[in-house]
Amino acid sequence: MKNITYKIVQWSTSEELHTECLEWASQLQFIKDEQRFLDKLIKEYTLSLIIEEAYNNSLKLVGKLNTEEKELSKLLKRVKDHINTIEILQDNTTDKLKGAAFKEIHYYLKVDVFMYANKYRETKKALFKKIKKLMKSEKRSHLLN
Repeated sequence: MKNITYKIVQWSTSEELHTECLEWASQLQFIKDEQRFLDKLIKEYTLSLIIEEAYNNSLKLVGKLNTEEKELSKLLKRVKDHINTIEILQDNTTDKLKGAAFKEIHYYLKVDVFMYANKYRETKKALFKKIKKLMKSEKRSHLLN
């Protein structure tokens, strides 16, 4: 699979690579907005997360989300820097080595963005599952009172 994806990057034009970079930046920006929502959700349910019997699990989940927020900032900066250097490929005087090096960096950045998005998606699912459970238990306790 690596060879196929790597070759696709090598055969891509600078315009195609630029478009792909812009899609990554958009996807990461959306994740950043989503993380703000999740932070607000966590703040709203902090008390429930603290007093719940699975406190350690909640703490790990919130810590994982926090770590991923920091990773996101670094990854988004790398993508933006990469977009800014795409002119290397668009310049006709660029030697083949610089173009090949850029495409190799592009490939590894593509892998990093993909891996981050998958890791974040799993954390988000786990967090939503935990909050959903808390919401249901709070709703039941309100109904009982």
